[in-house]
Parts: sequence; C-alpha cells; structure tokens
Amino acid sequence: MLEQKVWLHTSAEMYPNLYIFLVGRAGIGKTRGIMAASRILHQVPDMFFAPTSMTMASLVDSMTESKRFLPRLPEAPFEYNTLYIMADELSAFMHEYETELIGGLTTFYDCVPYAQRRRGKDIHIKILHPQLNILCGTTPSNLIKFVPEIAWEQGFMSRTIMVYSNDNPMVDDFQAARKMSEHLVHDIKIINSIAGQFTTDPEYRSAIGNWRAGNEAPVPTHPKLLHYNTRRRTHLYKLSMVSSADRGDNLKLSLDDFNRALGWLREAEVLMPEIFRIGSPGADAKVMDEIHHFLIVACTNVEAISEHRLTRFASERIPMTAVKSAIEVMQASGRIRSVRVDPKTGLRMFAPVVDKSAT
Repeated sequence: MLEQKVWLHTSAEMYPNLYIFLVGRAGIGKTRGIMAASRILHQVPDMFFAPTSMTMASLVDSMTESKRFLPRLPEAPFEYNTLYIMADELSAFMHEYETELIGGLTTFYDCVPYAQRRRGKDIHIKILHPQLNILCGTTPSNLIKFVPEIAWEQGFMSRTIMVYSNDNPMVDDFQAARKMSEHLVHDIKIINSIAGQFTTDPEYRSAIGNWRAGNEAPVPTHPKLLHYNTRRRTHLYKLSMVSSADRGDNLKLSLDDFNRALGWLREAEVLMPEIFRIGSPGADAKVMDEIHHFLIVACTNVEAISEHRLTRFASERIPMTAVKSAIEVMQASGRIRSVRVDPKTGLRMFAPVVDKSAT
C-alpha cells in the first residue's frame, strides 16, 4: 500500500516494498492467505497487478503501464511505476529460474532505473523508478528444486523473506463466510494515502546502533542464508516502516517499531532452516521415513517387531549391504529404539520413536 509514496533516507532513498514467500506443504492454507490479501488490495482503486505467468518482456510491459504521479508541492510531481505479483504457487509466475527475469526482479526490488532496447524493434524502454512487491506461495521441495544451488549466493533470494509454517489448525469447514472488514478496508485506503519521508527518533537510532554493535545477533547460521544475512538490516528498516504506517501517519520510526520489526523478522528466521531440511531430503532419508512409518503401523497392536522383519522390509528398498547402517543411523538419531532381545531367536526387537509434537 505504501508503494514509493513514503521512503526512509539511509545512504539513498529506501522504499518499503517486500518480497515474501509463504512456504509450507500442500494444503496448509498458503493460497487462502494470499487470496485474502488479494481481495483486500482489490478494494483499493487503480492497483496494478502483474499477470500470473510472465516472461521478462511481459513483466517490463506491465511495469511500464503501472505509472503513478505523486504531487510533491511546491516541488514537481514524482513519477514512479509500481506493480504487485500475487501468486499462490511460485512456478505459476516463473516456470524456471531464468537469469534475465531474476535480474529484472532484483532491479525492481531496489527501485533503481531500468532500461531496455528490444532487438528487431525501434523500442527503447526506460523506467526511472520501478518498484515491485511479491507475495507468493510454494512448498519446501518445489522451492529447493526451483532455486539452483548457486542462486542462494546471489541477490534475488537474499532480498526474499521466507515465511515457513507447518501448522494446520483445525477449523470448521462449514462455518459461515466472514465478510471483509469495512474497518480494515478503510485503514488500508488511509495507509495508501500516506506520503512523505520517514524520520527516526533517538531511541530507534540507539536500538539500531546497539543491534549492529552486537553483530545483529541472533544471526541465522544455515549456509544457504549467509547472503541473506547481508540484507537483514534492509529487511528490518522496511518492516519498521510497515510497523509505523500500521500505527499511524506521523512517519516516525520509534523503539516500538524496531522491536516489532525485529520480532517479525526473527519469527520468520527461526524457521527458515526447516525449509532446507524438509525440502531437500536425500534418497536415504526418504527410505528411513518409509522404515519409520512401517514401524509405526506394524507396532499398532504390539510393543515391538523383530529385527528380522525390519531387515526384510528395509532390504526391499535399499541394498542389503546398507540395511545394517541404516538401522544404526535411525537408532542413533532417535527415530527407532531397541526394546529388548528376543530370548528365543536372539534377535533385537524394535519399536518406533514418535515425535508427539509433530503429530
């Protein structure tokens, strides 16, 4: 809603646009959340939405058409372009990780001038102040498959805040549809009308200084997030502007905005490593999941099953030479346990270890 109508001056003017990926397994509600946000945005007149599926050329065409003029009396009007991508699945608007399109998305996040001359046509496109917001959904496995390994060290993913959840709260499927809040729509329209430069109060600047002096701790340590870490301060400033605009229209960043923005950021960062753990299991991990599930089902009415039965199940899925080590790894990692030794056969009896917090 804030577009380029508001900004914070750091080394240059910074705008509060965001790239947000909602990450979770299929059926968890990502689409519902995105569509709910879309319905709210459509209540505001003349919003500019990108096509669901696009190439770099179609994205540039859409950005060129999404022009705004902001009065800045007594100065000349400020002209900028702004666009929204809202997709319930990442692959719906990007079929593959295409270098040219990713480069354009990076440029539009930074709101820096973009120019393009199309071959074979006498067309020269120049956008001085482009800006893009992204809200899309994806599953962990699709995200890991979609983003090449080298891309985690590049600009696009470091500009993206990944919000992961595996929660699946039970809701009444037959409850009456809730009407859109008139107060919420009213507030969104008011936020859309805010314009001007944000200032910072002394407490906000002091909190930022202390946070930086402490190396911005706690810092995500996952290897794929090392380059994301270089942009955490930018994310914090943008979220601080969002917090301030949510509170009121005084365009001042306070200590409350720092704490709120950092809380939002940390809430997302704590769970980001789960995306990589769940999204990229190896073949061995998948087999161990099958073995674990087999044990849970087999032990429904008995305390444990024999090592002979467990070995036979595992050997149908992995080489016989790997079965013993797989069972040992599962024991060491706490997924299965040896309950006792059968006195008749001398074989161990195994039972699954069930993580009740995950069920």
